[in-house]
Amino acid sequence: MESQPRRSFGYYLGLVFKGMGYGMTHIVPGIGGGIVLVVMGIYEDFVEAIGNFFVRRDRWRIYIPFILCLGLGMVIAMLALSRVITDVTDAYPVATAFFFMGLLVGTIPSVFALHDDMRFTPKRGLALVIGLAIVVGFRILQDRVGVRDAGSLTGVGGLSYNALTSFVAGGASVTPGLDGTYIWLLAGSYDVIIGAIKQITELNFQWGLLISAGVGAVAGILVFSKVIDSFFKKSPSIAYYAVLGMLTGSVYGLWPTEQRSENLFVVIACFVVGTAIAYFMGRKESQLDID
Repeated sequence: MESQPRRSFGYYLGLVFKGMGYGMTHIVPGIGGGIVLVVMGIYEDFVEAIGNFFVRRDRWRIYIPFILCLGLGMVIAMLALSRVITDVTDAYPVATAFFFMGLLVGTIPSVFALHDDMRFTPKRGLALVIGLAIVVGFRILQDRVGVRDAGSLTGVGGLSYNALTSFVAGGASVTPGLDGTYIWLLAGSYDVIIGAIKQITELNFQWGLLISAGVGAVAGILVFSKVIDSFFKKSPSIAYYAVLGMLTGSVYGLWPTEQRSENLFVVIACFVVGTAIAYFMGRKESQLDID
């Protein structure tokens, strides 16, 4: 992160718009927050500011405006898009699921471009299998225990579960190639949380749900920003192979379980469009230096 204490108004306005891009990933399943941060050229700055916030108090003059501007944009995007996204997913669940799967598939080439040495080795293959097993196992567990029918996530148990899964979602949102919103989908809490966010625009606040999700997500971002930055710098290829496994498993996890009759051409088109968007976004991202 650059050290100049003074920035122009345009710089901070740009951070707000970039924060909106990052906030969108908390609403739209399939778009990883970490990938978007890299695409926008602020991934290293973000990880440094969040991961070192409580360690480098001497840099608060730089960190605080950076975080506040991004946070403002993130909140604006989440409030503005929550109703649109939920309306579309409710009306066209199969088509939107295949669009999100297309986003995941289209992201895979960009993961290979994140590091110069991505040749296959046994250790990297094991990392891929572990990443795949984590996501697939989460989906199987969800189906077995009925987490999808978790209800409104009320009570101490529900709110604790919400905070825990939001912690994981927050961590995933800052990891290139992963998607925090997808964790909410797997946990069965996506609809409930997005519904609560949507109701904020109607001045209806579900404080317990919002606070538990917010605290969990922020804590996950803080912890994972520090740990992930270190891990990706020490063993980048192994880390990215684990990411590939998680992306592959996520395609399985997003496969629609509802039997809804939707136009096959529209479903295929949504998958192709999603793949194309992620692929071209990945081409732009691969040109950035994140080492």
